[in-house]
Order: sequence, then structure tokens, then C-alpha cells
Amino acid sequence: MADGAQANPKGFRKKVLVSYPSGRRGPSLRASSPSRTSRSSLAVKFCAIALLAGCVLPAAHSSLLNLKSMVEAITGRNAILSFVGYGCFCGLGGRGLPMDEVDWCCHAHDCCYQKLFDQGCHPYVDHYEHAIENNATIVCSELNKTECDKQTCECDKSLALCLQSQTYNEEHRNYLNIYCHGPTPNCSIYEPPQEEAASIHISPEPSAPP
Repeated sequence: MADGAQANPKGFRKKVLVSYPSGRRGPSLRASSPSRTSRSSLAVKFCAIALLAGCVLPAAHSSLLNLKSMVEAITGRNAILSFVGYGCFCGLGGRGLPMDEVDWCCHAHDCCYQKLFDQGCHPYVDHYEHAIENNATIVCSELNKTECDKQTCECDKSLALCLQSQTYNEEHRNYLNIYCHGPTPNCSIYEPPQEEAASIHISPEPSAPP
């Protein structure tokens, strides 16, 4: 089985790619503490959460079910069978270097959710409204009133569109993450550069009256 990073997906590429001794390419990253939970148990947990959400909550009130419907409508694949356990990051948890473009999409989505957790949101269960038009266009509804709802929808939308644009590798399905090695990419690679962030948050001072 292959392992290691390929190129970061175009929609998420934020850093200059560097070459590794093995010939693989990936962004220049800092290592972060990897999760060591087995992939098979993570898949079971994900399925259990999805089933529980379907039993306890209406379909429109579970963001996990919303994510499932987005991915299936846009990619034409069964979300659980095709993507839970794909590579090193698709499904719950993740470690090592993403294996390919699809895996990078999942890593970016993990980071998107982590940012929401840090803000006090609960993206696995936060309710949001969305629509899928012609199995091609995802619209996050203006009816979403809270920032948590809005941002969870945007995270899920970005993942579905990212997966749609990448090549699926059957060899990476049901991959055991004990074989995932290398530094786990830091989520800071998806943040804008400090100069750009400063220009976004700092408004220019009004000019003095003549």
C-alpha cells in the first residue's frame, strides 16, 4: 500500500510544496500530536453516531446526515462505504501525512470542524438548513441564524465540493491508519498569512477633514 502525501488540493493549497527524500511532495508543515485510535473503531463510532442521529433527531436536524446527503449527491458515492476509513483522515480522527488529494480534503474538513469546536460550536449535531440543486450545487440557506450553523454548513459544503473534484483511489479505501506515518499537518496551513489577516481585520483610519 502506498503512504505519504501527494499535492495539497487546489482549493486548500496554502503553503509551498517541498520534496521529501522518498520523492513524495507535500506542504512544509509542523508536526502535531497524532491520534492513535484505530481506524476500524472510528468507522464503527461514525456509523453509530449517524444511526443514533437518524433515530433521535429529524433528518434536517443532524449535521452528520446533512454532510452525508451532500457528499452522496455531489460525488455519487455512498458516503460511509466510500469515505469512512479512506486514507489517513477520512472518517473520525487522523494521523500522519494525507495520502492523496481526497485525503487532503478530509484533513481540511477536520481542521474546519476543529476551528468550530474551538469557538464553542458542536458541528456533529448543530442544525443547519441547506439545499442541493440538480445534484450539483449546494446552497447554505439564509435561514441559518447562528454563526455555528452557517459555518458548519460551509465546512460540509467545502468538503463535498473538494471530494467531487479529486480522483478516488480504491486502494486507499478502508486503509488502516497504523500505516500512516510522517508529521501530521498543522491546521494553521489553512489560515491566511498574518499580513492578509491583518488587512482583513484592521479597517483604514478615516482621513482627517480638510
